[in-house]
Amino acid sequence: MPVAITVRLRTGRYEAAGMRPSHVEWPPHPARLFCALVASAVDDDDWAVLRWLETAGVPEVWACQAAGQEVMDGYVVTNAIEQKGGSQFWPGRTNGPRSRVSAVPQVPAFTVVWAHVAPDADALAQLRRLARRVPYVGRATSTAILSVAPEIGLPGPEWTRYVPSRIGEHAHTELRIPYPGYTDQLQRAYADGQRAWAVARSIPYTVAGSTAKPAAAAGPFSDLVVFRFEPRVVRPAGDSLLTLTARLRQAVIQRIGTDVPAEVSGHGADDRKHLGYLALLNSGHDDADGHVLGVALAVPREMAPHALDRLLARTVDDPIRRLTIRRDQTIALDHDPYLTSPLRLTPEWWMAAPQGSRSWVTVAPLMLDRYPSRKQDAHSLVFQSLTTAGYPEPEEVEISPAALTQGAVSRPRQGTIPQGRPVRPMVHARVTFAQPVIGPVLAGSMRYLGLGLFMPDRSNS
Repeated sequence: MPVAITVRLRTGRYEAAGMRPSHVEWPPHPARLFCALVASAVDDDDWAVLRWLETAGVPEVWACQAAGQEVMDGYVVTNAIEQKGGSQFWPGRTNGPRSRVSAVPQVPAFTVVWAHVAPDADALAQLRRLARRVPYVGRATSTAILSVAPEIGLPGPEWTRYVPSRIGEHAHTELRIPYPGYTDQLQRAYADGQRAWAVARSIPYTVAGSTAKPAAAAGPFSDLVVFRFEPRVVRPAGDSLLTLTARLRQAVIQRIGTDVPAEVSGHGADDRKHLGYLALLNSGHDDADGHVLGVALAVPREMAPHALDRLLARTVDDPIRRLTIRRDQTIALDHDPYLTSPLRLTPEWWMAAPQGSRSWVTVAPLMLDRYPSRKQDAHSLVFQSLTTAGYPEPEEVEISPAALTQGAVSRPRQGTIPQGRPVRPMVHARVTFAQPVIGPVLAGSMRYLGLGLFMPDRSNS
């Protein structure tokens, strides 16, 4: 018989941020529910039933397929005590702006179902006692009532069954799940002051019975952390991109300090993907002028959790506020994860998320990995650069010595290529993949400093 845990949302909303803080987590992740159970455990019997549940296999999630999203803005008193605090009620502290996202589903409930498990009466009773003590799932403001049942009927027409996808099957989303040993991992993470997602594991899920489009191929980067230039800043010209990205890399390394992760510095990373340092250009539309709107960090998909935690702590939790170009020139930066305009400053644009794009075009020239030869011309080297960088082999490649879209940088400014780096031929390219690809797309030599940056080619989709 199955085990089904139903979460009824007291306020009709589910408050939990997704992988990006500006997006709500929906459908809810099974690991989120499991963490709520762990947080309410008080004795050995609770821990025993949690260790049993973590070995019960990968669960299904039954929830509404669509849910409205709400954003609530407010000010929260910070914990840091400062000499000149601005809070009226907590002297020495300041009020910091905070935004919370929440999902408002059609049915204010969801169910996590372990379909292939047979609990005995004692385990079922203990799980029910534990579930009754859970006050919320997600944020503390997302209050809930949990119930446990040894059986469940078919979902109603307003619910969708999210099930683990099989190899070769289209995946709608990725959900974090409990796994054998998860309880102990969470306890150790808590003792070490780590967040729960540092020990998380996720797998692809699909909608049961769906006949979806071909799955989008995930590139080597999982996210883009964007820093826009403040509105009053004079926009640098696009051909200065290598200066900007080199200074961004230097700033990140200096902020982390000692023991800089290899994925951040690029030294000693071997075959692992590095952090990408990008300049985001005003490009790809009729009025594009090619100026730089901001800079960004492309986060490798396989970046070690502890390295990612250190990176985000020093760049997002404590945001980078300025970029020093020269001793007498700095540019003010702002990190706003909820930014929706201009479009060229949103991660969704450069990643073509969530559906991906088949066609991509360079906005910064691609430097070939080697010189063309009789055996390998520039055209075939672009093919190879994309597969080397971690993307599928494209179906079609068009190359040109000149830019192929409005606002793209023809060549980086003379003297901005770092000393000691080999200079090879550069080309612009338009590529088409057999399936949608989720970016950002970076290829060629010096791609981790922003050369070979592609944007989705909407004119050719």
